[in-house]
Amino acid sequence: MARRSLINTAVLAIFAAMLSGCGFHLRGALPSDMIAKTIYVDGLGRGDPFLQEFSQILSYSGGSIAASPSQAGAIIHIVKARQNRRPIGLSKQGRANLFDLSYRVVYDVTTPQGEVLLPRQELELRRDYFNDQTSPLSQTQEEIQIQQEMQREAAQLLFRRVTYGLSHPAKKS
Repeated sequence: MARRSLINTAVLAIFAAMLSGCGFHLRGALPSDMIAKTIYVDGLGRGDPFLQEFSQILSYSGGSIAASPSQAGAIIHIVKARQNRRPIGLSKQGRANLFDLSYRVVYDVTTPQGEVLLPRQELELRRDYFNDQTSPLSQTQEEIQIQQEMQREAAQLLFRRVTYGLSHPAKKS
């Protein structure tokens, strides 16, 4: 009985050592060396779904959206956030039935004093979408859902890029 207890304890200790050495950490927590944990987002209206998604991701991670640029440690300037829908295929009747949906965000990150932390960058997401026109109402709903998912994914990608950029600032030469 004592031997079994000793083996169980040894296995548990080995497992704990392996887990602590693998670099595991809770998903979404802001890095401790991040320059700014309060961020102001400029260029989008308060009700914009992209901004709401980004704000939610930031708050889940321990950061917050500042009410004004002077209260922020970093300012994200959204130069452009645009959805686009482009036909790329036609049916036998000559109607568009295959579309290229895209969501493009152009941004840069500065300090409230105007120092550039991340130069202007862009991120773009694309999805192909087939609309067979047999059920127009459900196809419209499906397209709206795809666009919302692209906004959500773009907000997550922007968050990861900004977090990395503020945690690993470029060395000035």
